[in-house]
Amino acid sequence: MGKALLRLKWAALLALLFLVGACCERQDDPFKYKIAIVGNPSDPDIRYDSAQMQALKDMGFNTLQLNIAWGARPADEPLNLEDILYVDGIGDPEKIAVRLKNIKDRARIAKQWGFRTLFHFGAPRVDSLYKILTPELIDVATEKNSIQKKEIVDKYVSLLKRLKQEVPELDDIEIYTFDQDAWVGNEFGNGASDRDIPLAERIPLFLKTLTDTWAELSPNGMVWWEPWEISAGQIYAMIPSLPTENFGLFLHSNIAEVQLSRPVDVWFKNTVRLCAERNIPVVGEIFMASVNEEVAPLTRIAAPRLVAEELEAVGHVSQIAGVKEYFGMVPDSYDPNLLMAAAKMQNLDIATEQVLQEMVEPYGPASKDVLAAWESSAVGLSVFPWDATWRFRSLPNNLAGIEVYHKWNIAHIEGAVAPSPSWKSTRRSLFMTTESEMLDPWFFEDIELRCATSSEKLLEAIKHYKNASDKIDIEPYVSYLKENKEQLAVLEQMVTAIRCYCREANLTYLMRKHVEEGNQIPLDLIRRFENVMQLDIANQSKGIAENIYGNPTAKEMLESFRADPVRWVTINYVYQ
Repeated sequence: MGKALLRLKWAALLALLFLVGACCERQDDPFKYKIAIVGNPSDPDIRYDSAQMQALKDMGFNTLQLNIAWGARPADEPLNLEDILYVDGIGDPEKIAVRLKNIKDRARIAKQWGFRTLFHFGAPRVDSLYKILTPELIDVATEKNSIQKKEIVDKYVSLLKRLKQEVPELDDIEIYTFDQDAWVGNEFGNGASDRDIPLAERIPLFLKTLTDTWAELSPNGMVWWEPWEISAGQIYAMIPSLPTENFGLFLHSNIAEVQLSRPVDVWFKNTVRLCAERNIPVVGEIFMASVNEEVAPLTRIAAPRLVAEELEAVGHVSQIAGVKEYFGMVPDSYDPNLLMAAAKMQNLDIATEQVLQEMVEPYGPASKDVLAAWESSAVGLSVFPWDATWRFRSLPNNLAGIEVYHKWNIAHIEGAVAPSPSWKSTRRSLFMTTESEMLDPWFFEDIELRCATSSEKLLEAIKHYKNASDKIDIEPYVSYLKENKEQLAVLEQMVTAIRCYCREANLTYLMRKHVEEGNQIPLDLIRRFENVMQLDIANQSKGIAENIYGNPTAKEMLESFRADPVRWVTINYVYQ
């Protein structure tokens, strides 16, 4: 089936959901700002063509972020003003010119379609931020770029003037003061300009200068600040000093992250309430598409009920001003999560079950299985221990150091991320480990058992998708079912690998205790270890993941264990 016809079907389904929302009694729309990103880090399909723009209009978005703005810089997308505006000695002038042209073209097209426009950047810029995240190197870099220095602040005032001159169609800007190749000096560090002076006294002054500048350039424009990496206490302390005109906040939907199954915590509610006292609008960031940072690089993991719950959670926070997609989307691609987002943005009060029933109607005889698959996926994603460590992000390629073909020498799940205020304080309220620390066996057991439940639900979803595939032959649904089933298998294999790793570590720990006490290893422990190793062997034999690091396989390690259990438990899975 041709792409044009697929887009017609997509548009027809969006129209149907809009009518469903329109026929119901509606509350006042809590979302003044509905902000989208075209393309995402896993699929940087940054077309600003009529298909993309029309799909966004149909879904109800009214504002476009013009760059993906992700640390890995997919498709060489800009992260800083210096990436699109040449400053002597910073960057490649030819690449900068290309990026600027892209932003100018996108802004022009977006305005033609009636969208508000937004450019996202980090300031003050710190070169090669993600390569120098150690306190000593950060101190040097932030001293060089300190916002306590007049020349640094003046540079950004000048850059904003150049930005508006180059891109007159630009309405709003979003500023990260941490992350996005930006960082602010530590008052407890060793930078001469910033030491001893709390962040709460430095950042608001910087933001006020930039906001005053932008308000002169774009009187109806907004400066949106993203207080990422800053602790809850620091944010509360800054609110009384923040600007109140042409200014607002973008907030991850909890203090620690945007998480599909954990939207809106007490910090989020408190911050919205405190900002409302000063008439500062706040927009909540969520995942609306089937691709997100938790499951990237996978792009077809649908769980529309969770999207509905995200929007309800954010939308029901008193005095919220808007909602923003955090990771990005391909608007004209068939995506059940985006369909749900569209329906809920049109009418937050519409019943989720009603939307789901309308969404599966095109599947005909496969509808029941598709609904069951979506629900099993939602539960499987919800019970997974995302809160154990931020390093379970992008789970198929997770950063915690556990692969399908995992290592065996140590038992460790990394929690450390960055030497930022929030990682050293408030993030512990959402993530169980935020440091590089030795973990207790009960930690590993918790992860193992939650992964077991997650795996069970993901396998249920795969089974339902297989059943559905036998009952339908209409595109885009056939291709979608196939891709979702295949990607769930990738995700489930990693979940099972983590489960096996944690269980093997704990059983090795128990057997090692007996060896250290001079006792024989109990046969029951050996039986249990054999069982989980067989599960690991079967998981590695699914033909999905490759052993790219050349680690010993579970089969090889089981043979080694059988040859000399005492030596094996002495040298493997050592807790650290």
